[in-house]
Amino acid sequence: MPEPTLVLAVDDSITQVTGMQILLQQHGYEVMTAANGRLALESIRERRPALVVTDLQMPEMDGLQLVAALRQEFAGLPIILTTAKGSEEIAAKALRLGASSYVPKRTLNEDLVPTIERMLSMVDVADHHTKPSSLLKSVRLEMTLGNNDVEVPSVIARLEQPLAELGLLDDTMQMQISTALDEALINAIIHGNLGISTELRYQGTDEQFREVVRERQKQEPYRDRNVTIVMLANRSEVTFTIRDEGGGFDVGALPDPTDFSNLGECGGRGLLLINAFMDKVTHNAEGTEIVMLKRKVDASLEND
Repeated sequence: MPEPTLVLAVDDSITQVTGMQILLQQHGYEVMTAANGRLALESIRERRPALVVTDLQMPEMDGLQLVAALRQEFAGLPIILTTAKGSEEIAAKALRLGASSYVPKRTLNEDLVPTIERMLSMVDVADHHTKPSSLLKSVRLEMTLGNNDVEVPSVIARLEQPLAELGLLDDTMQMQISTALDEALINAIIHGNLGISTELRYQGTDEQFREVVRERQKQEPYRDRNVTIVMLANRSEVTFTIRDEGGGFDVGALPDPTDFSNLGECGGRGLLLINAFMDKVTHNAEGTEIVMLKRKVDASLEND
């Protein structure tokens, strides 16, 4: 029998950290806890978890300082932030610094476990052995994905393989690209092709929501729709175009995805993460296509 996956939960509130511990243990995770970033680092040095869930506002070492320390000492370790009203500015900095995702505290019961599961599924399929190649200068890759969201991590891993060969990926950039692609592809499948609203996600349990998804995947016209992914990449930048065959949506009706004061909102969480991790994000007028651009940090040094 496999060992349970180890998660570290960090929060100075006994109530919050105990709540996370109980929730995660109910879903089969082994949970370590820490009251602040300093104690979290000590725990990780003794035993590295698969993933860290951390609060932002804590004594001694806050969440932002913890993210910075983990990026230096434990590159590639996924970090999920728990955000509350008033922590938007520090959360924005932590995401840009290298945190992998976030979950609003008011939707922890609904969103924490699915977010952890998606994050770990991407880590499981990621290929960290592909080396940069001086021979490869640019890549165009086109893929077609049906409506089985279980296949998304494997699609992301396939897209990232040539990016590693182009020398575009370090641990932080890989996790940011993985998260942005995951959010965009899941949105294209669930909200685009299957036509399931964000509101439905919060009207019942996660299992009830998954049952709605499974039913739509069998029904016409939803079951025959596809998601098209086109990637254009060179040694300086990558552009992803993701297009679904659904009815589209009004991008302007969602909370501003570039305004981090909307971190606590349920709707638009995916677009906020995408805008945090990508350098440029655009949509077509129908709301059926997203284009995401990511530049290498030292792209000016890579032009040859």
